[in-house]
Amino acid sequence: MKYPRRFRLTFILFLALAMAGGFLAGQNLEDKVHARTLGNGMTVILVERHGAPVFSTIYGFKVGSVDEIPGITGTAHLFEHMAFKGTPKIGTSDFEKEKPIMEKVDQVGREWSLELVKGERADKEKLARLREELTRFEAEQKKFIVKDEIDSLYSNVGGAGLNAGTGTDQTMYIIHLPANQLELFCLIESERIRNTVLREFYTERSVIQEERKQTTDASPARLLSEMFMGAAFLAHPYNHPVVGWASDIASVTLEEARAFKNKYYTPNNCVLAIAGDVYPEKAWPLIEKYFGDIPRGEDPPVLRTVEPKQLGERRVRFEFDAEPMLMMGFHKPTFPSKEDAAASVLASILTSGRTSRMNKDLVQEKQIAVSVGASAGGGGVRYPNLFTFNATPRFPHTVEEVEKAILEHIEKVKAEPVSERELQKVKNGLEASYIRSMSSNMGLAMTVARYQLLFGDWKLYLKYKDVLAGVTAADVMEFAKTTLTPENRTVAFLIKKAKAS
Repeated sequence: MKYPRRFRLTFILFLALAMAGGFLAGQNLEDKVHARTLGNGMTVILVERHGAPVFSTIYGFKVGSVDEIPGITGTAHLFEHMAFKGTPKIGTSDFEKEKPIMEKVDQVGREWSLELVKGERADKEKLARLREELTRFEAEQKKFIVKDEIDSLYSNVGGAGLNAGTGTDQTMYIIHLPANQLELFCLIESERIRNTVLREFYTERSVIQEERKQTTDASPARLLSEMFMGAAFLAHPYNHPVVGWASDIASVTLEEARAFKNKYYTPNNCVLAIAGDVYPEKAWPLIEKYFGDIPRGEDPPVLRTVEPKQLGERRVRFEFDAEPMLMMGFHKPTFPSKEDAAASVLASILTSGRTSRMNKDLVQEKQIAVSVGASAGGGGVRYPNLFTFNATPRFPHTVEEVEKAILEHIEKVKAEPVSERELQKVKNGLEASYIRSMSSNMGLAMTVARYQLLFGDWKLYLKYKDVLAGVTAADVMEFAKTTLTPENRTVAFLIKKAKAS
């Protein structure tokens, strides 16, 4: 979700204040964290950070594109948008009058969507009639809608940064507020979790259709990424794009979206983190009062599909009127495995910073690439994922040349242990990153919320830091030898389309 420029400017000023009086390096995070699981299964984590009279909050649901099924891809992203539409108490001038009109919108919208999915067999006259009826009912409903009321309620008391984001593994909602507005936060957000109304559903669905056209269909890099992930993951739903496939966005019904919401957006599938000028003895009664009686849902279904072992190299070649690009990936275990730690260290050694191996060689010295990057978390982190490379060749060099250079570096890692100097440099960088993540209220809230939500224990963040520190040159070499193999490799090329003569 994007908000007006005035709101973003307020957020910048607010963030500067929120970072004042931050954690001192070496201060024990565990002493400042207070965690509790409510009776309905919702986990709440408070992080005390006094110094400025503000706090930041983030709450997330363990649901993303990986939890979707064919036919409703993009629903998690769609619901992220819908969560800003309000409730029976927020976002409407008269819900009792709005409700019967909204029910007509839902009924007609469903009929229209079911006819749309017939494609060429659809009744064109029926589609036109239903679209006209839907437009008429939406116009009637609009008379009762109060736009952006959640935004207004927060900004009127000095709040900033109201936002949300959906990924493959989770959906997160954030806001920064003055310290004296904790009860307002609890009131609004408990109401959103409890009673979100899927208001303007079909209007917002059309907005996301346009979003996909502008951010994916018109973006060579994103199209290449979709093709790459589709080739790398044949069975596992990490091959779903977060925004969804165009046909699914166009046809998903409110009924299907509501069923998805009821399955995943429940307190027992949610983690709330509040960091800043909060006092547990004052905060817990408010949290229990507003969030504690939200009905628990059924536990979300367990994903049973496991990506089968890759038995041979896969290649994708994609022509587009754009500059060439390369993606390469290798299947690997995810956090908190020893292999994942070794992968994180190797990614940093190869491409993190100007003096990293590949940046120095491919970008600065040979000048065959404009950029090159490596990541240990391609796809997502809840399930086994990918060790990935992304690179852009420098004209007139080709993707084939860049691929050859990357593979040469991989073979060198297999043959020669990385130096202790490189290893220590990377570990120092990871330590610095750890410290930076504690330098703001939002950094703290984001860190504890993500680790608790995705891995079941926020303290794993502290433990994993020690696992990274213990990675040896032998661990890095072993990871490269066993994982970065030809039969485990997927490669995708974007080739500039030749102009017609």
